[in-house]
Amino acid sequence: MKIPILLPRLLMLGICFYGCTGPNVKTDFDASEDFTKFRTFAFSGLTDLNKGGVLDNSLTRTRIESIVGRELNKKSLQEVGLEQRPDLLVHYWVGIQEKQRVESTGPAVGAYGWGGGYRGGMGYSSVSTYEYKEGTLIVDLVQPLKKALVWRATIVADLQDTTQENIEMGQKAIAKAFENYPPKLTQ
Repeated sequence: MKIPILLPRLLMLGICFYGCTGPNVKTDFDASEDFTKFRTFAFSGLTDLNKGGVLDNSLTRTRIESIVGRELNKKSLQEVGLEQRPDLLVHYWVGIQEKQRVESTGPAVGAYGWGGGYRGGMGYSSVSTYEYKEGTLIVDLVQPLKKALVWRATIVADLQDTTQENIEMGQKAIAKAFENYPPKLTQ
């Protein structure tokens, strides 16, 4: 198979695999902050990114707080009430969006060129559209005295068909987000 024909197929295959991967987990933090001084935390609230009713689901709120709380406990932070002046406030953002993915199979119509020569080509392709839901969870750790964001995890994933699958995926993603917490201080 010639390179000009192989390249579009490899790109399409890469796009298909990208859409089937697990949660995308990213973290960011204030490198000047001394995270070793934080000993306590309290949940300060939830914001619904899409105003889609997630706030009305107390089960979702309880699950997220339980998972995040467990990860912070593993890092030797203790949950306290807001009235006890915690070292960190945990605020999280949740959103769900309807998405579509379009995938094409087969050769494309067009001209292919390699080594100075061009060849016209025409073929048949099949286009499929897939609808799915994409979930976003953002976990912020805020230093309340400064009112400053010191750490953030952003998790984006295609939601699964069952609640149990989404809970398991969320547990793994949140654990991954907190793997390198507290961040190493840079000198």
